[in-house]
Amino acid sequence: MQKLIDTVSSFYATGIDPQAKIFKVGFGQYQDRAVVIYPQTSSRLVYVWADPPYLDWSDPVQLAADSADYPPSAHMDSGGNVYLAYTQESSLNLLTLKMTFSQGCWTAGTVNVICNVGENYFPSMIKDSGGRLWISWTHYDPETERYLVHSKTSQDDGTTWGTGPSDPGVGLTNGTASCFSQLLFQSPYVHCFYSDDSTLLAFRSHHIQSSGWDPQQNLYSGSQVDHRFCADLSADNRAGIVFPGSSAVLYKEFDGSNWTGVFTVDTCSPLSVAVRFLGSIPYVFFVKAQGEGQSQLFYSYKDGSSFAPALVFEPGQRTFDRLFCYDHSAASQYVDRTAEAADTTPADVFHPSSGGLVKDLDDVVYLGMAARFNLAAIILSTAGIGGQVSWQYWNGQAWTDFLPQSGAYHLDSQQKAVLLWSDLNSVPGDWQMCPVNGESRFWVRLLVIVPFSTAPVGTQITALSQAESLKVTI
Repeated sequence: MQKLIDTVSSFYATGIDPQAKIFKVGFGQYQDRAVVIYPQTSSRLVYVWADPPYLDWSDPVQLAADSADYPPSAHMDSGGNVYLAYTQESSLNLLTLKMTFSQGCWTAGTVNVICNVGENYFPSMIKDSGGRLWISWTHYDPETERYLVHSKTSQDDGTTWGTGPSDPGVGLTNGTASCFSQLLFQSPYVHCFYSDDSTLLAFRSHHIQSSGWDPQQNLYSGSQVDHRFCADLSADNRAGIVFPGSSAVLYKEFDGSNWTGVFTVDTCSPLSVAVRFLGSIPYVFFVKAQGEGQSQLFYSYKDGSSFAPALVFEPGQRTFDRLFCYDHSAASQYVDRTAEAADTTPADVFHPSSGGLVKDLDDVVYLGMAARFNLAAIILSTAGIGGQVSWQYWNGQAWTDFLPQSGAYHLDSQQKAVLLWSDLNSVPGDWQMCPVNGESRFWVRLLVIVPFSTAPVGTQITALSQAESLKVTI
């Protein structure tokens, strides 16, 4: 069930695809307690936690007030302790702190400096089987004006990294216009997966008993290899990585010695990707655009030698099953504009009698779906002038007026994401299905209560939000 945790003002609310911010405790009395770390503002990092079924979340607890407006990342160890890394505002130093887990609670410890040389962004952290912490990040060298992937380790639980803050660590790349990285521990190796110059996806490995990183191994070359990649480890110690190809979501797998070929998960250009193993089965999640300011979350899983057809992740966030324009005074009152509302063709969602979505008193737009929904993303080619609509749902006996969570909207601006209720968990308990024009659905209707002098004309109307980078835990 979709649940709103917080409303934030940071630029990178969920970070970038390789970074981790949501974790579950894996043992004991508090098993499956989830914790989410996120930037609440441009400088304030907080965490919240909840127990299954994750409908009631704690109030945000501050971790840092000096974070730059770049995404942090974290790692949870087998004891439930969380290690956080983030970029400090102004200095752009890389900082870390430990959130110690005890009796169901996390307590933030002392902040330590990982690196105070150059500029430092987009960290990724893990802990190996010997208790050593590893970090990789994007390091900007102002002298060469290049971005490199750097790495460091800590033998004392994050207090000291390398030889100290002025130690920039080990450079894993030669320096290009961009790079992003993710660490993964596949015993006995630490792998650093990274993109380089938006054209190459590669990795280097470090045996935990050796003193250096192995040479680079290339995984994929293409034109879309940026921050959109994600790796995970299975219960049987296989590594999987998902990334975008040429109009495709691609996946590869590593057993510790050999890589598989490339699997095509879906044919689209993903906005964001993630992979998580459920036991030994990789589940791939991806977001694809469905229109301006609208995107949709899908998932697939590896079924034998291929991936199953992609499925919509959230039934209440998709195009509408039915959209009817109803003209109260027309001979043919109902007109089905479902297909037209789903696509991006301009000015094709209207009733032919009125020339608009709605126009006169008692005209209606009906939005219907087999599942409850909480959003109406509306793009108009012509905004309405002079009119007003009442937003209503069917309570089992009558149409009930309600004010959308995002405020009044009378089809009077060309683009609007109307938040009907704060999340899917907050939809009215008495909202019932009912038949409209012979179709039984959960309906929200827009009833004209003040006629329009200029009728609104639609281009696209869906129940889709604008999803950003994915963070997944299973």
